[in-house]
Amino acid sequence: MTRERAVRLEPPVRIVVTGDTHFSPRRNSLPDVLTEAMTASDLTIHCGDFCTRACQSMFEAHGPVLAVSGNNDEAELADVLPNRLRIEAGDVRLIVTHGHRERGSSARHAVQRSYVGQADIVIFGHSHQPIWEEVDDTWFLNPGSPTMKRREPRFSFATLEIDRDGAFNAFFTYFD
Repeated sequence: MTRERAVRLEPPVRIVVTGDTHFSPRRNSLPDVLTEAMTASDLTIHCGDFCTRACQSMFEAHGPVLAVSGNNDEAELADVLPNRLRIEAGDVRLIVTHGHRERGSSARHAVQRSYVGQADIVIFGHSHQPIWEEVDDTWFLNPGSPTMKRREPRFSFATLEIDRDGAFNAFFTYFD
């Protein structure tokens, strides 16, 4: 069952985009560079896999958070978080999903195939691979992971800025 939530934001807005934090007893703190960025932003979007309610609470301690559920979130989170967010920031339309529910050879291709043309920006996670690319007039943003880089050389998260006039851009913060 897909649970969707709609949100309106008033630009200009500076959004920290992150996900795939995969908290556990061994991985239970947030990097300082991420918490500093969240505190300085208007909002944080988490694209799934907090894994624990304690992790979600840590994020909420640093400002407003919008989040979707991931495939590794404990039941307490999976039951309350939507599977998908639809966000309007002025005239800019965003979709946020984790990326594990869409079908395809990879999260990247599955999400692109599922959402191209449905929004200006589609934010997703699941693969832990940072991506900011345009496909047929839709921008796709995967922030990577600030705590579990897998095969990536560095940890990462993204910052998305949306202006009043509808202009937007994303940039990554990479760190060891």
